[in-house]
Amino acid sequence: MRKRASEKITSFTQSIFDNGSYKLVALFIALILWLTILGRRDFVVNKDIEVDFIAAESFMVSGQSSDKVRIKLSGPQPLLKKYKEANQTIQINLADKGSGMFEIDMTPAKIDVPQGLKILSVKPSQIRVEITPVKN
Repeated sequence: MRKRASEKITSFTQSIFDNGSYKLVALFIALILWLTILGRRDFVVNKDIEVDFIAAESFMVSGQSSDKVRIKLSGPQPLLKKYKEANQTIQINLADKGSGMFEIDMTPAKIDVPQGLKILSVKPSQIRVEITPVKN
């Protein structure tokens, strides 16, 4: 009876260690796939960015409805963290505009983000800007 039990243990041990290199490679591939899928989760953060309007030489921006926009970003957490910590200003050139009140659309295309991040929303979507002539 004891001989049969030891034969079963030997058989079981042998089946575990047979083709050990193949089993080790399969385990390694499964681990890499699992970590890849787990790491692909996208996170969402909000960031406030200052907006700076640049007028032509003989004009100045005398008022604007907002000096910041809030963007909602989606992407991998390390990239989001790095982008959120960086200071950024959006500069919008209004040199082609004369005197008056203008509504500037704040589209995602006007905001530079690193590859891998996606802009989900921009608020406010429009900023009202008043341009007046410079008094000499």
